[in-house]
Amino acid sequence: MAIVTGTFTGTGQSAAVTSGKVYIDMTFAGTATVAVEWQLDGTNWRAINSYTSSSQVIVESGGIPVRLNCTAFTNNVTYAIRDK
Repeated sequence: MAIVTGTFTGTGQSAAVTSGKVYIDMTFAGTATVAVEWQLDGTNWRAINSYTSSSQVIVESGGIPVRLNCTAFTNNVTYAIRDK
């Protein structure tokens, strides 16, 4: 089991998790936009969905890498990403 945790204190990306199913928890302290992305072609990251408030998400990724990408920021976002 891999767990990636962190806090966005500006724009940027989390580390990626590769698994069949990925669980994500995000807590927003203010205004931000965080995209859940995956890398289907092994090169380019594509957004699955984006969030602007605290959220819990399950991604059925089938072994494709998944990461978070904070694209707009005014206050911290803490996150945890865990594989099955």
